[in-house]
Amino acid sequence: MKKSIQLASMFALTTLLTACQSEESSSLDATDQQSSLITTVQLLPPSGSDLSVKDLTASALPPINQARDTIRFSQSIDPTLSLTAPKMTQHQRSDQYWRTVSGAQLNAGIKLAISQSESIIRVAPRGDNSSGGLLHSPAIAPEQLRLYKINKNGIDKSASIIHSMSDPQAMATAGIIDDSSALTLSKQASPGQYQLQVVQPLAAQDSYLINVKEKGSPYQLELDAPAALASNNDTLKFSLAISDSDSDSDIALQPTATLKHSDGQYYPLDLVNIDQQWQAKLPEALTLPSSNRGLSEIQLDIETRIDNKPVIRTVKTAFKQYVPSATWGQSAQIHWQQQLPVKAVLDLQIANPGRYELSAVLVGTDANGEARNILRSQSALWLEQDGQVSLAFDADTIIASGLKAPFFLQALELKDQGQMARLSYLNHAAQL
Repeated sequence: MKKSIQLASMFALTTLLTACQSEESSSLDATDQQSSLITTVQLLPPSGSDLSVKDLTASALPPINQARDTIRFSQSIDPTLSLTAPKMTQHQRSDQYWRTVSGAQLNAGIKLAISQSESIIRVAPRGDNSSGGLLHSPAIAPEQLRLYKINKNGIDKSASIIHSMSDPQAMATAGIIDDSSALTLSKQASPGQYQLQVVQPLAAQDSYLINVKEKGSPYQLELDAPAALASNNDTLKFSLAISDSDSDSDIALQPTATLKHSDGQYYPLDLVNIDQQWQAKLPEALTLPSSNRGLSEIQLDIETRIDNKPVIRTVKTAFKQYVPSATWGQSAQIHWQQQLPVKAVLDLQIANPGRYELSAVLVGTDANGEARNILRSQSALWLEQDGQVSLAFDADTIIASGLKAPFFLQALELKDQGQMARLSYLNHAAQL
């Protein structure tokens, strides 16, 4: 690892040494000169689960955090705490599905696929603000719901297959406060197609969300997708599979995808499958939400048959969309006092003025040669143009830790506080 060493405060120290001072003060100045150094270390390139910015892009949205003050602080941390990288992907499992239907459809009857007994069907009224004011569809009492099995001869109304009902008040006591009602199917309810109907007259334009929950089902739809997506990516890559199936054969999935931005708008997405990985293409006009606040969400729906049972599943995952607005340079300047690293200074390149945050963990070495954490240092400031950000390392904290050189810079992280987004992360940044 390349290191170059230069004397800090050379001009000031030279001035002091040439002045007429006592022999004692000259001796102290010489000691300071020997103990105050600046070294330059090269940052390691990203690897593994590290995150980095490649092409800077200016954000067109106003920043959330516009504070102009500079904040720096550090605190000691558990020496043995494992420094884990932030999760760049997330895993979701689903044993349920959702459908949005109108009042007219519920009055006429809708078809639902059930793959096991004791499934739960929930009907929740939805709000509509498309007219400029919020219109909320009326709640439906569970006594107004009818559920029938559909067999080869048509709709079978001869036997009850409902085990229990829950009204909106009962649902609220369970923490579900959306005015929904629920039906639980009996143990005798067999897999197949069912018809759900509401006998209470509903306005045709009323809107309801139907949720079919099949707890304990072996048919779990599993999704692995990014937790964050840079604006210069026009595709979102993910993997999708049905797990824990009793079937030995591969199940071909034909998912449909919907993007929901933080403003509540939905957009259908085109999907392609390349080398057993799915890609959702994001139209240019939809690559970013209209606000830095909140998260975007992708919803995937599948309909298939497994072991001759109809299976429908919906799985959702939220992710942060961000503009890669800043990046750090390839090196850092380390300031030393009495052979202790007391400050790290990094150059930042930015695409637009904003508030940026830098943090890192200083790691030292114990008597057994093991690397141990000393402290975490954080700085946040407003930058109008490219500049420098320093991380302070408290010397007393370093001494109190009892840890010695070699020291390391780890968990180096850069965030754009205007977007509330993580831009870069290095698990192992440099040996000081």
